Amino acid sequence: MTELIAIRRASPADGFLVEGLTRQIWTGRVSEESTVFRETPQSVAAQLEKGGGAILLDGTAPIGSGRWVPVPGPSGQGLWMEVKRIGVLKAYRGRGFGERILFALEEAGREAGALGAQLAVRHDQVRLVDFYAELGYVLADDVELTTPNPRSPPPIGMRKEFRTNI
Repeated sequence: MTELIAIRRASPADGFLVEGLTRQIWTGRVSEESTVFRETPQSVAAQLEKGGGAILLDGTAPIGSGRWVPVPGPSGQGLWMEVKRIGVLKAYRGRGFGERILFALEEAGREAGALGAQLAVRHDQVRLVDFYAELGYVLADDVELTTPNPRSPPPIGMRKEFRTNI
């Protein structure tokens, strides 16, 4: 079977699709206390409305997704984006698709005027710190999340400032 992998932007109308896909990707990978398991298609659609998202497709089948929401920058400096819920179905992992989703989200954020991106790595997914560091993210202990989870240990905050050609 030949893969025809494509990526498209998600819209609020994709709330049901993205919520279901995200739940499928994260089940068994993170603690049941994760806020991912309290999301609804409506809450996901609201995030997509505020910011945006990306859906990775193998032909017409959705195989991965991610989203972002606008947030204030560090010390209130301008508009930034918070990257949320990047994931790929198990059969597609290890092929750089998470990176493709991240780059699509960053591009959309830049187009919306974001000066940089922040994200959080769950305490049970520490291996992802190196993944994001290789893509230009640095540790930041002052990242405030839009969906904090008081039932889990604090995540590891990371941040990346976008370069401008001025």
